[in-house]
Amino acid sequence: MDMDKLKQWMDIAKNMHGGDFWNNIFDQDFAKQFMNDQQGNQPFTSPEGQGQNAREEKNSRTFPAIDLLEGEHEVIVIIELPGVLKENLELGLNGNILTIKGKALPIHPHLNISYSERFYGEFQRQITLPDTVTPNQLNAKFWNGLLFVSYQRVIDKGEIIPIE
Repeated sequence: MDMDKLKQWMDIAKNMHGGDFWNNIFDQDFAKQFMNDQQGNQPFTSPEGQGQNAREEKNSRTFPAIDLLEGEHEVIVIIELPGVLKENLELGLNGNILTIKGKALPIHPHLNISYSERFYGEFQRQITLPDTVTPNQLNAKFWNGLLFVSYQRVIDKGEIIPIE
């Protein structure tokens, strides 16, 4: 191994990526964050040899996925629940915290799953709404594996105070 060429390469990397390039490479917190960021960008890999750790990693992802849409007069939360039955869902509200609980059951429970990227099991997710609402202000509709939760925003213009 030519140490001069290695030193040149290290200097080039340092100059191209900033002075703290090597400190970041060996920084454990930076490395963990980088690995977490890359986790969602990995291409499909064969299930062979992945075992229990791959299943635990898959189940640790946030489920269900949501979109929170805010308008001037309305807020809509779209919750993705593929394969989940309406009967296996529970929706709750405490102040401005919307809670969705449920169970995602396998489509073919009598067959062994040799590989899966879908989530199965019990889940719970809390969603912070931008406004404090009461349960009777919420509308919830379940359609095609999507749960739409919406409410109309109360626009309080306040009272005008006369100035003397």
